[in-house]
Amino acid sequence: MEKQFNREEELMKRLLNEAGTETPSADFKKRIMMAVENRNVTVKPYQPLIPKFMWYIVAACMVSAVAGLYAMYADISLSWSFDLKIPQYLDMPRIDLSRTMQYAIAFVALFFLEIPFLKRFVDRQYSL
Repeated sequence: MEKQFNREEELMKRLLNEAGTETPSADFKKRIMMAVENRNVTVKPYQPLIPKFMWYIVAACMVSAVAGLYAMYADISLSWSFDLKIPQYLDMPRIDLSRTMQYAIAFVALFFLEIPFLKRFVDRQYSL
């Protein structure tokens, strides 16, 4: 393996020595700078990836989650009774799914919900 690597290395050195180095013309830098200046490029203003209102939503979710956990374990009773009289003929069947299956369904649902948002984001980024 090492002999093959050395042969390839020697071959590359020999080929590079034969080819030599190229030197650019005298006005190369000037032509490049003129080409860059002639481009009509508009600079888009900075926009954060996550807007402010989304940060407020994330903060509200975090606060409600912490408050909910506190209420669950602090022996605070929030018993609201909504007496919904559901007739017997509207009784829904009970579906028992394993915890793994519930996670799988949730993951797939979130995945399919996220695809349109990502597609719209990518379309907006590369449509310019």
